[in-house]
Parts: sequence; structure tokens; C-alpha cells
Amino acid sequence: MKKLFSLICVAMFAVTASAQVTWNMKGGFGVATCYGSDTDGLKSHLVGKIGAGLEYPLSSNVSLMPSLEFAWKGTETKDDGDKLTVDLYYLQVPVVFAYRINLADAWNTTLKAGPYFAYAVSDKVKYGSYSGSADVKKFDAGLDAGVDFEYHRFVFGVEAEMGFMELYSGGSIKNLAFYATLGWKF
Repeated sequence: MKKLFSLICVAMFAVTASAQVTWNMKGGFGVATCYGSDTDGLKSHLVGKIGAGLEYPLSSNVSLMPSLEFAWKGTETKDDGDKLTVDLYYLQVPVVFAYRINLADAWNTTLKAGPYFAYAVSDKVKYGSYSGSADVKKFDAGLDAGVDFEYHRFVFGVEAEMGFMELYSGGSIKNLAFYATLGWKF
């Protein structure tokens, strides 16, 4: 068993070293709401995300960047003085393509876009004294796009996520979120 584990570790190190794969971690805060024809009165809601991923270079300027993230989305509104809050928590996998532009010796900017796939691990609705499940569809998918600025190994950026899947049956309500992120490349 030790030999198999050692062999797997050496193989992973060799693949990572030869492809110059880098790992990263990031987190951030932002605002989310919903869009669609049934979203009258819905407002933005403070949200966040945290995750880790890798960057696999395809050429000197183009990379593939898959990640695993825990993302908080949702919306809120006021109805007759009572506040309705919907919190949606997703485990999501964005797979973005990135184009890096070297700005100076220690500075780069990266333009990135690609699909994301998400699964709702928890959903909550609070209205007045009521608290319960929002009963949303579990699967979401959409477009993730953003711009990162890199200084040495620090990465800070902005991202937008636009869901393409309906949250509820029989209604046109989809996720929309914007994040400011801060991260570190290993």
C-alpha cells in the first residue's frame, strides 16, 4: 500500500511539474439577486464564496482554470413591511478559460469566462417569523466571467455569474451574482 501511495504521489508531482500547473485558493463577497420575468420587487442581497482550483496552461497566455467552490447566492424583498430573504448555498464547479496579459514585471491581468455547474446543498427562506426551505431546484448552470489582477502570488478580481436554469417550476427566476475576490496562487 505504501508503494502504491508513493507511486501516485510521484506521478501527480510529475504531471504538475511538467505542465506547470498552479494551485490557488480564493474567497470573496458580493451581491446577488435573481433575474427573469417573475422577479418584480426582488433586490440584491449580500453573499459570498470560497474555493480552490488549479490553473493548467494551454499556451503561454491561455489557461484552463477549473475550481471547486462553495457559493452563497439569493435575493430579498420587502412585502407590507415584512422582509423576505432567500439564501441559496451551492457547491459549484466553474470551468473557465483564461487569457493572461503581462502588464509589468510583477503584474498580470487575466480575462476569464466559461460555464459553471452547481448543486444546491442548502436553501433557506425567511419571511417575518417563518423560516423554512425555499424548495428550489437542486441543479444550476450558467456563465462565469471575470477579470483578475495578479501581483506576484496575490490575486484580486471581480466575477459575475449568470444562471441559465429556472430556480422554480413554472416561473422565470434565475440566479445572478457579482463577487469581489481575493486569492493566493501556490
